Amino acid sequence: MLADVPVGAFLSGGVDSSGIIAAMRKVSDQPIQAFTIGFPNTAIDETAAAARIARHVGAEHHVLPLHPAAAGDVLPAVQASFDEPCAATAALPLWFLSRFAAERVKVVLCGEGADEIFAGYKRQRTALNAARFAPLLRAAGGLLDRLPATASSKWNYRIQNARRFRDSALLGSQYQRFFAATQNSTPALRARLYEADFLRGSTTGDYAALEAEHFGGQSGRDLAQLEQLMLADLTVHMPASLLNRLDRTSMAHSLEARVPFLSREFVDWALTMPAAMKLRGDTGKVALRKAVAPWLPPNALGKRKLGFQLPFAEWFKSDFADFAREAWNESGARQSGYLRPAAVDQLFAEHKAGLAQHGRTLFAIAMFSCWWRQNAAANAASC
Repeated sequence: MLADVPVGAFLSGGVDSSGIIAAMRKVSDQPIQAFTIGFPNTAIDETAAAARIARHVGAEHHVLPLHPAAAGDVLPAVQASFDEPCAATAALPLWFLSRFAAERVKVVLCGEGADEIFAGYKRQRTALNAARFAPLLRAAGGLLDRLPATASSKWNYRIQNARRFRDSALLGSQYQRFFAATQNSTPALRARLYEADFLRGSTTGDYAALEAEHFGGQSGRDLAQLEQLMLADLTVHMPASLLNRLDRTSMAHSLEARVPFLSREFVDWALTMPAAMKLRGDTGKVALRKAVAPWLPPNALGKRKLGFQLPFAEWFKSDFADFAREAWNESGARQSGYLRPAAVDQLFAEHKAGLAQHGRTLFAIAMFSCWWRQNAAANAASC
């Protein structure tokens, strides 16, 4: 918090940002400004939870509701802040929240890093369960492929998730499960989407090769399963995605984002902590929860954290889908030779009909389309 300018914080309502806001109030007699992004009328809106935390600690709370039409309008600007194709789903809400916060403060504290050092990701627990149930799924997992789509989108989404869980269980290590979980699409979906020549040159689905590249050698396999997942998050996901998207979206608005959980001394200390103090049953960040619970309202940390997600299920059935489809059709990306146009059209149709949840992949295609148009314009201007 040392600064010559006003300092605020991003507040989602989860344990990480709530703990930071509460700690800021403990050490400062100045009003703390908290910034929250909301998704009205969706299942992932955390505005109420964040407001409760802000009231309890006495923070000045600012909420920015984000609607699909506004998001579609600025998607090219969000993509431009990365200078390369970027499909980080949190990039969009972080870009909006950074612009919103920059109107009032010059520095914000953020909760990035806590999931990595305290085992907070749901996908880590899912990967551990996948390894546990691998023998059963190896024997009976083929039944999932024979289940038909129905008129119920919720049922279809559950079957889709169950198949992905089955595929994860059949992989050879937790490193491979990490790569499968952090990719926007599955090998089967990429086989549908990619043009044949591009598919042959792609290595994204070779999880064993990715493991060898990043974690080759026996020493990596000697780690406990949870430690393998945490190492992958710390050394691959955090620098390549988590901190990249925070830095690009905040600095696009000249806002300095600081990450207290990644103080070197704090990280070094946290990595000495036994795994049982981090993950217990289906609850992650156990020690962190216990540390900040006395500062927060009763039962404030009982709800599952959602973080900076996007309501893809709803948005890609609304105006946002129209923008994404327009970007794909009119940017030149459709003729780029990388993706099969008919397959992309089918993805839009399947998602709209509720046959499958393709939101993350459609978002990636929309961002790629924005980048393709920007790159083509830059090349034309340089000629």
